[in-house]
Amino acid sequence: MGDIMFGGTFNGRFVPQAVPEHDPLADVEALFASDLPLANLETTVVDDIPKELPGNLRFAATPDQVALLPAHGLTAVTIANNHANDLDRPGVDETPGHLAELGLHVIGAARPEEPRVRVDTIEVRGWKLGFVAATAKLNRGQKKADPPIPFVDPDDLGDTLVPVIEAAKADHDLVIVVLHWGTQYDDAPSRWQITAAHRFIDAGAAAVIGHHPHVLQGIERYHDGVIAYSLGNFVFQNAMPRVRDTGVLRLAFEREARCLDRAVFHPAIERRSPIHHPEPAKGRDGDEVATRLITLSKAKPLGTTWTREGDDVVVAGSCP
Repeated sequence: MGDIMFGGTFNGRFVPQAVPEHDPLADVEALFASDLPLANLETTVVDDIPKELPGNLRFAATPDQVALLPAHGLTAVTIANNHANDLDRPGVDETPGHLAELGLHVIGAARPEEPRVRVDTIEVRGWKLGFVAATAKLNRGQKKADPPIPFVDPDDLGDTLVPVIEAAKADHDLVIVVLHWGTQYDDAPSRWQITAAHRFIDAGAAAVIGHHPHVLQGIERYHDGVIAYSLGNFVFQNAMPRVRDTGVLRLAFEREARCLDRAVFHPAIERRSPIHHPEPAKGRDGDEVATRLITLSKAKPLGTTWTREGDDVVVAGSCP
C-alpha cells in the first residue's frame, strides 16, 4: 500500500485521522490479507503529541491510533519518508519502539550508527526477505547528534543502494527496495527514477515499491521484476480527483524458483466522509482506477500491458 497517516497539522490546527468512532481501514481489510502486507507509515508515533506543533503538515499519532494497523492484519511498515522527523528527535527515537511493541516489522528506521541505508531482514514462511528502504525527500534537516534517517539524495540513489542490494541478494531469498521519492502529483515518474529503478532490478531486486507523489502512477514489469513508482495515498487527508485513486499491489512469488509468478492490483478509492478512508473500487470507480493504472503503465517508456480480471488488474510474472 501507499501512504498512511493518522493525524497532523492542517492550516494551523491538529486533525486526528483515526478516531474511536470511525475506523479508516474497516472497508479494505480483505484487500491486504497476505503473507506480509506492507504500508508506508507517514506518521511519527509518540505517547504524547505536543499541544502545539509549529508550522504546517507535521504528522503524529499515538500508539493506540496506530494499533489499527495490526488489528487489521498489517504486519510491516516502512518509516523512511519525508515526515520521519516531524517531531524532531523525540519522534525519531520513539516511533520504532512503539511500532515494535504493536508487533509490526519496521523497515527504514533511523539508527545511531552508519551506514544509514542497510538491509532489514524479515522471515516469513521459510522465506528470508531483505528490504532496502530509503527516502529521497526530507522536510527538515537532520542534526548531527540525531540518529541518521536513511535519506539519500536522488543523484546518489543508484550508487548508494546497488551495493546494498547486491550484498543482500547473496543471503536472502528475495530483495525488495522501498523508496519514498518522486515529484508530488506528477502522473509519471521522472527519467532519473526509471534509470535508478532499472539499476535496482538489474542488481538483483525482485521489486521496487515507491510512494510520495500522492497519486497512483504506472507499474512497470522490467526484466524479472516489477516497479511500482508510486502507489499513491491509502489513508490520507486528501481525496480529490486523481489523488483519490489508490489500491493494493499483491506480488506472488513461486517458492521453488523464487521468481515473480504474477502481480495483481486491487483498485481502491479514497472517500472523505465521515473521515478520509479507502474502500474497494467497484463499478464506475473501479473502471476509473483500473483505466488510470492501465493507461499510465502502457505509456512509454514503461510499456507494460496490464489486463482486467474482474475487479482487479493483472500482469504476468517472470517464472518460466
